[in-house]
Amino acid sequence: MGVGFSGFASPSGGGPSPSRPSLDDVPEGCVSSILMYLDPPEICKLAGLNRTFHGASLADFVWETKLPSNYKVLVKEVLQESPESLSKKEIYARLCQANCFDGGTKVPYDCISSTNLVV
Repeated sequence: MGVGFSGFASPSGGGPSPSRPSLDDVPEGCVSSILMYLDPPEICKLAGLNRTFHGASLADFVWETKLPSNYKVLVKEVLQESPESLSKKEIYARLCQANCFDGGTKVPYDCISSTNLVV
């Protein structure tokens, strides 16, 4: 083993002890890749762990997996906005709110326990 590795494995080995690895050391892209497989309430809870998890929870590809395949049409028709002007997380949150259209007779999207989406 090299000197640097030995010092890392055994902080009492003489020199200054290096800082211990933490969740902040995990790359944001890796965290985002994991978050995309979780439910929205779980994503929001994990977003509170630290800056890395918070930043990862904002990735569009995480939230795009939670949206219906026709979300762009819904954004135009129901929210009356351009899908490109909103983040995927914002689209998800706004579609989960009570949005009626067609004279108040239709609701576009039913979200999974998303009443308290705060990231």
